[in-house]
Amino acid sequence: KEIRELAVKLMEMGPSKVVITGIVQGSYIANYVCDEKKCEHFLRTIRVGTQRCGTGDLFASIIAADAVNGVDFAVSVKKASNFVKKCIEKSMELEIPVTDGVAFEEILDKLR
Repeated sequence: KEIRELAVKLMEMGPSKVVITGIVQGSYIANYVCDEKKCEHFLRTIRVGTQRCGTGDLFASIIAADAVNGVDFAVSVKKASNFVKKCIEKSMELEIPVTDGVAFEEILDKLR
């Protein structure tokens, strides 16, 4: 209820779409999606690794690019979430230190 109230307050400030990211729900990480159509929508994915620098930048970049290209907001949030997860997994595979952010260049071809 609190997250929904925050999303609605943000929308009252002007944006027609809001996503609140990084909501830990046990073994899942969730994003709360709120737009002019629906405002009670959690998108969850299984949580992997730990927090890393740069994931928010990647997430926001995908959302922005998809907005320009007319992609449905909820679809874009799911796409961004899945890509960030893949980046974290790749970073762990390559043993990149957490402080060095995420590896995304190696898997950009997966972002479609």
